[in-house]
Amino acid sequence: MIKKISWKLFFTYIIIIIIFAISIELLATFHLRNYYIDYLASDLESTAHLIKDFLYKDISENNLFQIKSKTETLGKEIKTRITIVDIKGKVLSDSEENPTLMDNHADRPEIKEAMLGKTGKSIRYSFTLEIDMLYIAIPIVNDNHQILGAIRLALPLTEVNKNIGYLHRIVLSTTIIGLLIATLISIIISLNITKPIKEMTEISKKISKGDFSKKLKIHSQDEIGQLSLALNQMSEDLESKIKIISEDRNKIEVVLSSVIEGIAAIDKKGKLIICNNAFEKIIHCSQNKVLGRFHWEIIRNNQLNEILKETIQKGQTSTQEITVLFPQEKIFYASATPLGEKENIWGAVVVLNDITQIKKLEKMREEFIANISHELRTPLTSIQGFIETLKEGAINDPEKTQHFLEIIEKQSNRLNSLVEDILKLSKIESQEIVVNLQSTNLKELLDKVMAEFKEKIILKKIQISTNISPQFPLLKVDPEQIELALRNLLDNAIKYTPEKGEISISFLEREKDIYIEITDDGIGISQEHLPRIFERFYRVNKDRSRDLGGTGLGLAIVKHVVQAHKGTIGVDSTLGKGSKFFIILPKN
Repeated sequence: MIKKISWKLFFTYIIIIIIFAISIELLATFHLRNYYIDYLASDLESTAHLIKDFLYKDISENNLFQIKSKTETLGKEIKTRITIVDIKGKVLSDSEENPTLMDNHADRPEIKEAMLGKTGKSIRYSFTLEIDMLYIAIPIVNDNHQILGAIRLALPLTEVNKNIGYLHRIVLSTTIIGLLIATLISIIISLNITKPIKEMTEISKKISKGDFSKKLKIHSQDEIGQLSLALNQMSEDLESKIKIISEDRNKIEVVLSSVIEGIAAIDKKGKLIICNNAFEKIIHCSQNKVLGRFHWEIIRNNQLNEILKETIQKGQTSTQEITVLFPQEKIFYASATPLGEKENIWGAVVVLNDITQIKKLEKMREEFIANISHELRTPLTSIQGFIETLKEGAINDPEKTQHFLEIIEKQSNRLNSLVEDILKLSKIESQEIVVNLQSTNLKELLDKVMAEFKEKIILKKIQISTNISPQFPLLKVDPEQIELALRNLLDNAIKYTPEKGEISISFLEREKDIYIEITDDGIGISQEHLPRIFERFYRVNKDRSRDLGGTGLGLAIVKHVVQAHKGTIGVDSTLGKGSKFFIILPKN
């Protein structure tokens, strides 16, 4: 590009010089030729007047012999052709030709002018002499101011043409020398002009690649110097703006990366232009593979694709709950908003808020309300029924009254246990109960719990074996909560173990944790119930559980207690062969 500009400037200068030289030559030739011709014409006119005075008497007397003789003599002396014509254009005498053989000259331009009393002038090609000739004619006027004829002098323009040719050679030589000098000067000027332009081009290329380290040197204060200064300023401004944009973009990326909601934006054509890490996880694809592609190519969810499509087409915000099945089933609240003015929508942004847990909690809440309503309704209905029976007259029968009161008491105790378990679970789940870690002797804690169930154990003739060393190390736990957990697990084991069954309790110290296991040979639990066994109010056999006085909250309480201690709880069971519940508590 720079070379082209250099050549353009070079040839521009050369063309200008050539045009200038040609113009000078044409003007000089024109003016010099006119000067010579005017000079010769003036000289010829003066000579013509002298010849007129010299020949006037002979012409007046029409002495042709003298006219011819004198004309030939004068023509040879002044080396100029002399022609004398009468008023009718007839040639009376000519210094070089026989007048009798010459045509009438009345139609000659210079003769016509002379016959009008003026000085006639004409330049034309002479076919006789094969050369351009200058003709000057003056009238011959008598004393009465009558025109008797004309004297015409003719001079070849050989000298003029010779001088013009000489001028051509001078101009040509000057032009060649000027071209050589101009070539050198134009090359120097072109390089001086294009050198900073070349530097600007190189700097511009570096700027386009993000390199702002180079600056242009200001060599002059002319337009190129001002352009260099402007380019340097533009580079600084551009570097500053790119830096600001990069910082803002990095901030946006950090913000988007830290947002747990999935966020993505598409353009009007449906191509993804931005998305955060959360969105990538939702669609199970990396950002490098999704940007620039159509959303329906990478989003395998018809609901989400329809929301984005509808938002672009209608230019309105769309919201909908969508379900994503892969890589795992989740529920999202999708909100898509158009980007741009209503009449100029250029894209859309969608925000995916994971409401899986909320939905799960909502479902659990609904189940909890249904379960607790059912659990409360059963004893309350029983109490209300027996009270009405007593009011209707059964109170007069002491035996029935006693039986009814025992049932009412039993149902009241059941309500009380249910309310207490609900309050305990609520406090644990809401973290109102602070874990009060203390160095606790687990053997003593187990002995205390077993003492509470001594009567039930003896009544069902259950064999209980414990495997815990008297020197078992102290463990930092909340004794009240761990006691509650052990109580619920042992209560369940006793309830679901048949008479003369066996229960074993083991405490094992391991390298990093304490392993607690309570095993029974009771009715066991089928495999389909195991994943939900620790949910609130979940019962394998609801009728059997109510008959045994269970509230359905015991194992849920145990789970939250163990989790509060950063431990884990699990169960292994086989239907008809018993169950094994185990707790793993970390050592502190």
